[in-house]
Amino acid sequence: MTEYDHADRDRAGGRDADRDRSGVHAAARRALTAAFGIAGGAALLLLLGVTVAEVVARHLLGFSLLGAEDLATMCLTVFVAGAVVCAAREGGHVSVDLIGRFAGGRLTRATDVLSRLVGTGAAAAASAALFAKGGCGVECGEVTGSLAIVHTPFYYALALSMATLSLLLASRIIRGPAARGEGDSRDEADPHREADPQGEAA
Repeated sequence: MTEYDHADRDRAGGRDADRDRSGVHAAARRALTAAFGIAGGAALLLLLGVTVAEVVARHLLGFSLLGAEDLATMCLTVFVAGAVVCAAREGGHVSVDLIGRFAGGRLTRATDVLSRLVGTGAAAAASAALFAKGGCGVECGEVTGSLAIVHTPFYYALALSMATLSLLLASRIIRGPAARGEGDSRDEADPHREADPQGEAA
């Protein structure tokens, strides 16, 4: 076996390892999105049930259900936590590319990295603040008005969703061009964004 054969085999092994790592990362991202999606969907179904029960009780039976507002608020909290992650993974967050209309692909890629860095930091800061706020719980009076549901697990749900959002944005920065357009609605809406030969050649 010649030296060139060894080099080709090493390069092939490196590509296989990269594909394996990429597959693991993609599977982890899909699993996180699915977990938050299931939680958000369950919360939405529960919210629907509570709303229907409250409307029926109020208009047909003449009284309001105790704690219906508390349950609805907590369901909405879980739903939002799930929606943040699912929207980030599936490209549900709307963005408008103003710079790309006047500049080439090179500048646009730089601003993409900058915006994702800002988003990563903001989401991480929000997650830390939510974890700190949720840790107080009953001692700080963080309970609902009617059923006295403790806010702590719901703060933690939002904190986890923001931490996951931060990780998703950070992974796109690390993966670079491989993550181009992922989770970004402007690339789907703007077919000219990929047609920049100068930017691609660079």
